[in-house]
Amino acid sequence: MKNINKNFTFISLLLAFSHSQLLYAAGDELIFATAPTHSANETKKIYTPIVEYLSNQTGKKITLSIPQSFGQYSARMQRGDYDIIFDGPHLVDWRIKHLQHRPIVRLPGRIQVVVAVKESSKLTTLKDLEYGIKACAFFPPSLLTMTFLSHYSNPARQPGIVRVRGFKNIIKCVKKGKGDVAVLRKKLWGKAKKTGTSKGLKIMASFPETFPERTFTVGAKVSPDLAATLAELLLNNDGQKVTTGLLKRFKKKNLIKANSKEYDGLANLVSTVWGFN
Repeated sequence: MKNINKNFTFISLLLAFSHSQLLYAAGDELIFATAPTHSANETKKIYTPIVEYLSNQTGKKITLSIPQSFGQYSARMQRGDYDIIFDGPHLVDWRIKHLQHRPIVRLPGRIQVVVAVKESSKLTTLKDLEYGIKACAFFPPSLLTMTFLSHYSNPARQPGIVRVRGFKNIIKCVKKGKGDVAVLRKKLWGKAKKTGTSKGLKIMASFPETFPERTFTVGAKVSPDLAATLAELLLNNDGQKVTTGLLKRFKKKNLIKANSKEYDGLANLVSTVWGFN
């Protein structure tokens, strides 16, 4: 009987230890996600080398999560499901204020928003776009779309949004008459001018504000020491190699350190979006 009790006690302790180890392992996993602006296959191709590199170098299990839609991405982000995120500056500031996230590194450069119309259009100012005008734009909470809509304090006066995926499709949207204006990046407008894609269109308005580029942030589960290590890994030579796909996709040569002050106030852009208010 004593031996049975001893064996039972030993097995119980072993099971308890194993259970605690499993809990530790689960809690130690970090989830990486990015805004679903690419296909699932392209997202996997761009970010898998980055996730694997950071996992191998830190010894932490980091898993790539690919949301199927912006709705799913926003909901999971708002719940705090993601520990490492790469997305736009307005969402960065929202997480800083609500989820204790910290920006670590970002793409270099600034983002500026412009509005284009057909050359024959009689629309000349942003005020002309109130009441019934349709704007070809990316899905909210896109930085470009939210910057555009922020000009109209009264939601009843906001232009309607014709939701489009991809820069080329925004241009086509206006040319085909599905929308009256196109909301896009100034940099991409410059590219369209060079390639001739913008033929028949002109810039109607340009927003004076500029915003920091897409940024990597880390959440509360990532210690300050680990955050510093992740930043260093992304910025060193090996980090440059594994981010080749990312840099190529966004037409950049390298990553730079992020400064949290750059994002202050940008969360206001999503204050009217469900779940972010």
